[in-house]
Amino acid sequence: MKFCMKCGAFYEEKGGEGCPHCKENARLHAAAEAAETDHGMDVETARRARRRAWVELCIGIPVFIGVIYLIISLIRVIRGG
Repeated sequence: MKFCMKCGAFYEEKGGEGCPHCKENARLHAAAEAAETDHGMDVETARRARRRAWVELCIGIPVFIGVIYLIISLIRVIRGG
């Protein structure tokens, strides 16, 4: 039996593959990274999504600030100050 210095597991050397635990972890990480970066969007859909995100930001942030300002103004009016 061999001992893997990376993960600390004992394993049988079969055909010079190396540690099966580390090999499986590497395969899972590669699959997760591929799924994370491959969104399956075509160029036009990605362009529309980016544009929509910017529009939501450009409209949403000022509206959020305005709502906070409105709430503060209403609190001041209610207090009578």
